[in-house]
Amino acid sequence: MFQICFRFLKSEEKLWCVRDTCGIACVVTTYLLLLYGVVATTLTVLLPYPTAWTLFQYIIFVCLVFLAACSHVRTMLTDPGTVPKGVSEFTALQDCEETDNAVIKHCHKCNSIKPLRAHHCSVCNRCIMKMDHHCPWVNNCVGENNQKYFVLFTLYIFALSVLGVYMTISRALSCSYQKWQGCLLFNEASVIVLMILLAIEGFLFALFCMAMFFTQVCGIMADETGIEKMKCEDGWRKKTVCDSFRQVCGGPLSISWLSPFTLHRSRRKFTYHNWP
Repeated sequence: MFQICFRFLKSEEKLWCVRDTCGIACVVTTYLLLLYGVVATTLTVLLPYPTAWTLFQYIIFVCLVFLAACSHVRTMLTDPGTVPKGVSEFTALQDCEETDNAVIKHCHKCNSIKPLRAHHCSVCNRCIMKMDHHCPWVNNCVGENNQKYFVLFTLYIFALSVLGVYMTISRALSCSYQKWQGCLLFNEASVIVLMILLAIEGFLFALFCMAMFFTQVCGIMADETGIEKMKCEDGWRKKTVCDSFRQVCGGPLSISWLSPFTLHRSRRKFTYHNWP
């Protein structure tokens, strides 16, 4: 009998990228929509009549776009918590935070152990710890190692969408009152179309990301992923709300919870007994 110890790779040591055509197309679409939001806001809100208040709002808007893009990149390129491959025979799992001496299953699809709370993703073709769902918009699974970045992505997209809609509607009402005098860089019809499309984009993004954000927060509070809730799974020791947030966001409550730049790596260590 001998022991084989596996550790998840640190996110900064391994570039994780899912080669999925649909996911890549969704990622490109996401950045094109973000680019349109910045360009349309610049052309219709800032440049025609720049004021101190408008400039202040625009700076906040651009900062939110930057934070959303960084959160998206971290979600997309971070290993979501893949289970190591190559273990074919085992009987016990030690040093597991959910339960001691857990009975482990084997995933025949990706030839890996399948500990408690792990699920196989058919797109990534790997078993993912605490897999919530596979999101094509980030071209990755949302799992144990990147859930924080996904939550931040939805939060910042929601915030910038609300701000963008507010800025667009405010400028449209102001310009309408002034009969569009001093509000146009080009013809009135083009500006109105840009504003309408910008408002629609912001409204839809705000609704979608608000729903996703609150779904994720509720799941963290309940210490339950989307798949576990759908399949009515249980069997692990559920954490308190505070402990659950600490695990997802990485440490005690601090400003770093809102930063997509702070590293969040899984410290999980699995030890398996392999019997000849």
